[in-house]
Amino acid sequence: MALAGLAGVGVAGRAAAAPDTLLTPEEQAWVARHPVLLFAPERDFPPFSFVDSQGQHRGLSADVLDLVQAHTGLKFQAVAAGERAVNIDRLKRREVDLLTSLRPTADREQFIAFTSAYVSSPAVVLRRRGDHRPGDLAKMGGQRVAVDRNSAAEAFIHETYPDVPPVEVDVAAQGLRDLVFGEVDACVVNLATASFIIERDRLGGLRVAGETGYFSTLTLGYRKDWPMLGRVLEKGLAQISDAERATMIARWIPLSDIAWWQRPEVQRVLGAASIGTGLLMGGLLLWNRALRRAVAQRTDALQKELAERQRLETRLRTLAEHDPLTGLMNRAALTEALRRSLALAARQKWSVAVVFIDLDKFKAVNDSLGHAAGDELLRQIASRLQGCLRESDLLGRLGGDEFIVVAEALHDGPRNAIELTDKLLMQMKRPFLVGDQSLAMGFSAGISIFPGDGDTPESLIANADAAMYQAKEQGRFRAALFKGAGPAPSEEPA
Repeated sequence: MALAGLAGVGVAGRAAAAPDTLLTPEEQAWVARHPVLLFAPERDFPPFSFVDSQGQHRGLSADVLDLVQAHTGLKFQAVAAGERAVNIDRLKRREVDLLTSLRPTADREQFIAFTSAYVSSPAVVLRRRGDHRPGDLAKMGGQRVAVDRNSAAEAFIHETYPDVPPVEVDVAAQGLRDLVFGEVDACVVNLATASFIIERDRLGGLRVAGETGYFSTLTLGYRKDWPMLGRVLEKGLAQISDAERATMIARWIPLSDIAWWQRPEVQRVLGAASIGTGLLMGGLLLWNRALRRAVAQRTDALQKELAERQRLETRLRTLAEHDPLTGLMNRAALTEALRRSLALAARQKWSVAVVFIDLDKFKAVNDSLGHAAGDELLRQIASRLQGCLRESDLLGRLGGDEFIVVAEALHDGPRNAIELTDKLLMQMKRPFLVGDQSLAMGFSAGISIFPGDGDTPESLIANADAAMYQAKEQGRFRAALFKGAGPAPSEEPA
């Protein structure tokens, strides 16, 4: 497994709880009755889970298991590594108790239970550098697109882009190699995995051509007939601090400005090789000079290629998660965060409120003062809304003048949501100063409550949107609960 030293990383602002204080007596007794838990690593899913040359389980997921083990007293033992489909079948037959690096899907949830997510990374479309076609899956019908067999990404393509029949490969590395050699037109792969494999296998001539809108959100999957294991795992994951998480990500998904050929150890080897070539006879020396010129040209091309890839990766990470105007989460990131909130809420038996906010008469600001003033007003509104929320609440911008608030851990969902929305409405009464203009703004809001009004991010957002239109019909500057959610609408005087 991974280096156990990570378990000793300092925890910012919090001391890690010992198992006897973290777990209830019932949970401690369960751990004692199950002294060793078997898990099946994925053979080649870097940087999350893979087997190194010594046959050891490595990767970010291995480090996560080390930390959970240290915090809870659980003991994990790896069995022989296998491909994802093989490992899932092992868990289905109860030959193992746990899998890492797994994304929940409807099919898997029939016999696997899942923890909260511990890492998320976008899936991207890669093409060869000389192929200038865009990486928009909606426009890639009939093209050969490699994707991991039996992966959640493959299911996403089947469901979302049925005109793009994927070319199934066993592992991402095979798909990238097939792309390099022209056997496929494109490859859909996790961005972090692609970065790791391209550097590890020295694959050149590839570029990030586009986003998919899909995120690999990874969890621990465990036996569905062992809910107590899920409780213990969840507590262990919750003990992983931000500092520990940052250390793991930096270790396995580094954003280094130093390309591999610029690293000191590589330079030393290249230097020794250069000295050795000076001892060769004349004819071979001339051949080596030509070879060095070719290597230098290729090195320069690789340097430019990798620099461009790093720039695109950084840009994609930003675009994948943030609204460029306000810095808030965008629709894709908010949807994934809400999905994780709902999974936790289902386990903890609490409610989650989704508040769909649409600014009233915002178009008049753009029309009268210009779009620059409208953008500044949106930034101020985002900041004011954020200041009213709890640390555990989520805020995102869907685009235009639409925002979404997600309030977690509610014990009286409709009442708590109405109280929060009333607080936000009151804050909007204070004027906004844009340039030398003092502007009064308001919004209409619709509220949907999990689990009564939906059990997916998409259904909850759609129902909150519908309730928002009910609020506008009632006179604006007010909030309305989705029909059937509970009390009558909360109103503020216009």
